[in-house]
Amino acid sequence: MRSRQANFLRMSSLGAVFILALMILFVLPAEAREISKSKDVWTWARKNLDTGWMEWGRKYWPTKPVRGGYFRRAATRYVGLMNPNHWPVHDWDVIKLFYEGYTAYDGRYSQRVTWLMDSWEFINPTTLIMKLKPGVKFHDGTDFNAASFKYQFEWVKDKRNRCWTRGQMKRFKSLEVLDEYTLRWRTRDPWASFPTGFMGYMISSRALKGDILLMQAKSLTHKLKRAKNKAAEAEKKAKEAAARGEAAARKAAAEAEKARQTLARLEEQAAQARARAKGLKNTDQYPVGTGAFMFEDASPGNFLKVKRNPNWWFGPSVGHADMPYFDGIKIIIIPDSSIKLANLRAGKIDTMNLSKSQYLMLKDDPNLRVHVYPLNSMVGLSFNQAKGPCQDIRVRRAVSHAIDRKALIYGTQFGLARMASCMYPKDHWAHNPDLKPVRYDPELSKKLLAEAGYEKGLTIKGSMANDPASQTVAVALKSMLAKVGIDWKAVSLDPVAVVDQMEKLEFDLGGLYYPFIQDPDSPATALYHPEGGFNFGRNRNEKVIALIEAGRREVDDKKRQKVYYQLEKVLYHDYTDVWLWGEMAVIAFRKKVHGWNNDMYIKYRTQYWHSHPMWFEDGKP
Repeated sequence: MRSRQANFLRMSSLGAVFILALMILFVLPAEAREISKSKDVWTWARKNLDTGWMEWGRKYWPTKPVRGGYFRRAATRYVGLMNPNHWPVHDWDVIKLFYEGYTAYDGRYSQRVTWLMDSWEFINPTTLIMKLKPGVKFHDGTDFNAASFKYQFEWVKDKRNRCWTRGQMKRFKSLEVLDEYTLRWRTRDPWASFPTGFMGYMISSRALKGDILLMQAKSLTHKLKRAKNKAAEAEKKAKEAAARGEAAARKAAAEAEKARQTLARLEEQAAQARARAKGLKNTDQYPVGTGAFMFEDASPGNFLKVKRNPNWWFGPSVGHADMPYFDGIKIIIIPDSSIKLANLRAGKIDTMNLSKSQYLMLKDDPNLRVHVYPLNSMVGLSFNQAKGPCQDIRVRRAVSHAIDRKALIYGTQFGLARMASCMYPKDHWAHNPDLKPVRYDPELSKKLLAEAGYEKGLTIKGSMANDPASQTVAVALKSMLAKVGIDWKAVSLDPVAVVDQMEKLEFDLGGLYYPFIQDPDSPATALYHPEGGFNFGRNRNEKVIALIEAGRREVDDKKRQKVYYQLEKVLYHDYTDVWLWGEMAVIAFRKKVHGWNNDMYIKYRTQYWHSHPMWFEDGKP
């Protein structure tokens, strides 16, 4: 658990895909709802909705797409395992080249978005009918349909397949195939974030069956090896027993014969298993999804090479059969950021995520296109309300008002962050727009400390992560708190030690970073519910808990949004934590790379990323 939590603290990512089902199910007229049941919903959407992401003309792309070339990017670490249900996965952007989900998120991380799914409908709070997109093929040529979906569901549930996603299956009572492209899900309790809050990268059932055959062959090979050793040992004992008398010899001979029979049976079974597994490849090394790219070659730790999927379903569905435009993508492993930058400038890679300091160096580089966009992650400070001085709301208010967020963002983030007022980023659909960032008021902080009995000052303990960026923030925060009489003794720890300190409640004020804020239940539960993996008993607000549970049960989006507005309001006025800023990211492309529209990406996120592949100006890197 700790290693997963530590990894969680280090991770950051992008997210999203298609905003259509909510409009069809709840907003559009009866005619539109009826058409949504048809197999040609995409054609209808292009003709009747101003969706934005359906635009591929000069409004967004000044040049015509050109096929050809291998796009090159650098990664800090090799992807790891390429079956997304197995751990570790180090690069989820690589995973998304091979695999697609049936749902994802738009620019506001709205929960009503579709991709491999045409539509869904809750017929009651615990029963959902899901219709899949017809005509989609896996990389191995097999069909994506209700049967393949059902098989993957059962495969993940089987503990022998060691899937970290298996825990999600506890929410379900059943999954039934109604017809070729229709499924009926039954959950044990209302689950408002389903289906978009459910992990679902689609994998070929043929490939998963191959994994089982490979596993069986491997298991039988191990059993056969043990049986050979056992048979050899039994033969040896039989020879030795012959000298000890007839009775001992008979017993040893019988055991030797039994071992020979077992060995012969296992040899036959292992031979059959090897024959069934011949030519098969494990999905941890050879992914088989429905995505725009297919596995081509790899040298783990050095590079991964993927090639264009010539049968990708999406392009033809929108009249752009040449998608994707790159012949392939090569991911080169370069751990050092400065070496990555040198490769970008030398034209050896085509893109790079820049640090905020690198942005200042490169933002006006004539050979690059540099873009800044918001991430769905939150940076702040967490209070321990279970014990210590931060149980007093006056102390929590004093800490929060002592921090000059604007100065902190400009001084440590080079201005590349969005001031926060609560846990959801300000562009998230669940964020309460009436809440404003806590104002900087050091005199109020001093007054509150005096009222709390700390007129001569207060010493509190805690920690921040030991990476350079976090330590820069820690130094600035310590200085701001010191000005109002708070001595924050924040030690520098690695992520595992930070989690350990939090778990033991050996802190008053600590660093807080939450990435992947998509469905609003995830951060709410993780941070503020007793069941949450990052609460550790540090706070317990019964009103907050009740609102979190209400948000889980409410399947009406508008009503659910109001629940989260109220949840943020309660957290805000309780000063439950210090929310500092929402993160921003910087990406750079060589000028030869075309097709990235930053405004469109911010608005539509992965629905844009998947539907608008990039290309080289002349089809060559």
